[in-house]
Amino acid sequence: MPLKKCLVTGATGYLGRHVMSRLLNEGYDVLAVGRTAAPQVSVRNGLTYFELDLQDTDAVSEFLAAHKPGHLVHLAWEATPGKFWHSPDNFNWVSASAHLLKNFVEAGGERAMLAGSCAEYKWGAAPLHEERSPRHPKTYYSASKCAFHDMAQVIAKDISVVWGRVFFPYGPDEAAAKLVSHIYSTIKNDEIPMFQIPDRAIDLIHVADVATAFSRVLASDLEGAVNIGSGVAMLPDEIALTCASALGKQDLIPALQKRASEVTASVSVLGDIQRLQSVLNDADIRSFEQGLKSYLESR
Repeated sequence: MPLKKCLVTGATGYLGRHVMSRLLNEGYDVLAVGRTAAPQVSVRNGLTYFELDLQDTDAVSEFLAAHKPGHLVHLAWEATPGKFWHSPDNFNWVSASAHLLKNFVEAGGERAMLAGSCAEYKWGAAPLHEERSPRHPKTYYSASKCAFHDMAQVIAKDISVVWGRVFFPYGPDEAAAKLVSHIYSTIKNDEIPMFQIPDRAIDLIHVADVATAFSRVLASDLEGAVNIGSGVAMLPDEIALTCASALGKQDLIPALQKRASEVTASVSVLGDIQRLQSVLNDADIRSFEQGLKSYLESR
């Protein structure tokens, strides 16, 4: 039986590296594309890497016509830390992604999993549900994700499509400016971290678990939006307290405990993950304590 051929965009990015590795472990024949950080073409254990600019529409059309992948995982987007929320390049990604998906369908593609974001939702106190929770994009990034989501429903109406709304991934190779890495580096230096929004709880999910979720959902018959999160929301001070305990910074714990006891979440960016859990095993999403152990072991 031939291997399933899956095109992965953004393959050299933070999520892409993990998703690509997971799909290879699951037996997919992976066509990975990215703009940088790899030779033009290399073959290794079921992986073929291609240097491809997804905003070059002619090159994308030629690539899909030549390779005809049956599956697509589309992760590529503007993701520069501190820039992506309000970058006009988000608009270019709407157009490039629509073109990619259109050509994927025309080349005989059967199933696509497209990366969305929890930022599409209106954040409040209640868990965010794929169908019941309203969308309320407030940035160029979230508005562009919503726009592509709606376009994808039309472009790919004749094939199987799933939209993975990713919450807050963290992991050992994340950017230094990310929340967990900021907390880690501050506490390691025996300092108490400060937060711009101390009363916003967020749903953290280890990046390797995001990859597991993508592979399991891709292999399932789920369609439509699926939240990709842990189903647990933590305040920044709770994250810091867990990190201080793991690092053995006993002198910082009393101050962090006091501060944590004084803060109540006014906003909880928490995903309802019942749809995701329907295709996962119990151990597929680790607790933050477990994920933090993996994070610290890599440092």
